[in-house]
Formats: sequence, C-alpha cells, structure tokens
Amino acid sequence: MRRKDSLIIVAITIGVLVTILLLYIALAGSLPGMRKPIPTTTIGRTETCPLTGEKVSTRANRVPFAVCIDNIAQARPQSGLDKADIIYEVSTEAGIPRFLAIYYCGGADRIGPVRSARTYFISLAKQFNAVLVHAGGSPQSLRQISEGEIRSLNEFKFREAYFRDRSRRAPHNLFTTTARLSAAAADAGFSGPVRVKGPSFDGDRAAGIEARAITIPFPTTTVSYNYDPVSGDYLRSMNGVAHTDAVTREQLRAKNVVVQFTKQRVIDTAGRLDIDLVGDGRAIFFIGGRRIEGRWIRPSESEPFLYKDSDGNTIKLNRGQTWVEIVAENMRVTANLP
Repeated sequence: MRRKDSLIIVAITIGVLVTILLLYIALAGSLPGMRKPIPTTTIGRTETCPLTGEKVSTRANRVPFAVCIDNIAQARPQSGLDKADIIYEVSTEAGIPRFLAIYYCGGADRIGPVRSARTYFISLAKQFNAVLVHAGGSPQSLRQISEGEIRSLNEFKFREAYFRDRSRRAPHNLFTTTARLSAAAADAGFSGPVRVKGPSFDGDRAAGIEARAITIPFPTTTVSYNYDPVSGDYLRSMNGVAHTDAVTREQLRAKNVVVQFTKQRVIDTAGRLDIDLVGDGRAIFFIGGRRIEGRWIRPSESEPFLYKDSDGNTIKLNRGQTWVEIVAENMRVTANLP
C-alpha cells in the first residue's frame, strides 16, 4: 500500500471516531442509564435580598452573621461596615456606641474589630436567626449563649475564624471574614434558615418633611448624617469627622437611617444596660432626604421589627443598606436642612 493511501485511511478513521464521540456527547442525556452533567454554577441567576431589597447572586444555605463591632476611638476606622446589609448602633457602658452588623447577602474580606457581646445584641440577632460573632461578652449575654438561646462563634472557642492585626493594639485588633465565618459555621453544624424576613422596600420619596442633616448625640460620640441628593445616600460622620472604612478609605453611607427610641436601664455596677427591644416605641425614618415620624413594633424576639408611620401604614425603605440607631427615649435627635 502506498504511503498516500495509508494517510487517507488514517484521516478517515480519525474523522469517524470524532463523529462517534460527538454523537455520544450529544445523546448521552437521552440514552438509558446516562445523565447529562449537572451544571455547577448559577451564572446569571439572582434573587432579591430580604434585608436590602437589592438583587444579589443566588447562594444556597446561607447563614446570617451578626457581628459585634468595636466603636471606641482606638478601633477606628473599622473594616467591612460598608459591606453589611443592616447595621445597628447601640450604646454600651459609659455611653460608648457599638455596632451589630448583619451579613446575610453581603460579605467582606475584613470585618472588625470584633468585640464582646451584650444581651441586646442577642435580641437583635434573633430576628434573623443569625449566628452571633463576638469575642466574649457580658456575664448576662454569656449566660444566654450557654443556655442555647442563640448560635455563637465566640473567638475564645472558634479561634480559627479570626485573626489579629499586629499593627493595632489589642483588644481593638481582632478581625474576621465572611469566608472564615462560613467555614467555622459549617464545622459547628450551623445551617442557614429557610427564610429570613426583613423590612419593606420601595420608599416613597414624596412622603415626609424635607430633612437632610441628622444629629444623634450619644453620650461620648455625636453621630451625624448628611443627605446627598445626587447619590441619594446619607453620608455618615462622628464628632464632625467623616466616618470612613479602613480598607476603601471612603466615607460610610446609607440609603436609610432609622432612629428607634427605647427604654434603657443600667443593670449592674459596671454600667451595663438592659434595653427593651420587644413591644413598640417611637421611631423616626429618614428616607430619600425626608423625615417621617412613626413607630417600631416587634411582637417577639423571633420576629423582625415592623415599621409604621403615624397613620399605621407600613414604612417602605429605599433599596440598599440601612443604619438603625437604637437610642434612649429621652435623647433629642435633630434633623434640619443643611
């Protein structure tokens, strides 16, 4: 057989084999006993985040995290607050505010500094069935955790979920990431809730009275927000200085600011507080540069806050991050034109 004829036969054989292979791949899903490969990605699939009202990539079995974050002067600037879905700001001892940042749809590669828990952080976290992220806590909060009232990733027990920033002084140098928290939660057997409830969205910009500058005078820190009509965001400052993120170095901003007035009382010689977060109370809602008077309602700790205006209508927030300021009943919050 001549060399040319041999090459032709080889080429025909290869072509036949390739054709058979392509037909096998195309028909594999319909032949008995054969299955098509299951896609491993969900590119293009989205859902609405119940805590922000924004579209996010679909992720299964998500665990919400409620992270206790330091806000004493030595802890600033913090990291990762800009990536949280909802942030609660509450007084601790001596009137020093502290944050509880909720991460359900959002995530960050650096969150903190993480600090100790309080009983009212547990109450706030329960409405989302969240895992509490903290480094120790008050005796009262640790008792509740030990009794199984909430799932917890205490740094003293789950050290692999945290890291120390050696450029900062302890105890204001403990950080975590949502990836570390997810891994620790999986190891602990914590699975995500079937459904997480949040506030209502699609705010009515025409409602309320125009008010673009907000002042919230915590005993040690004066918090202020100034509304930017271009972006529709409230820019946050503390003691007259822009509150920035340590990673991005950009000023923190919110789409909504909610001020909730609560009954607060000192419960021990260390000055720790008990705060009523179940029941109802006065609230002020700042949405789209306008101020709306109303109330917060919460039937039980397992349920989220309901927000109503003075006529009993449901308050609808703008889509995006919300900051909730938990303040004492007698605090004088001001809101004026800039």
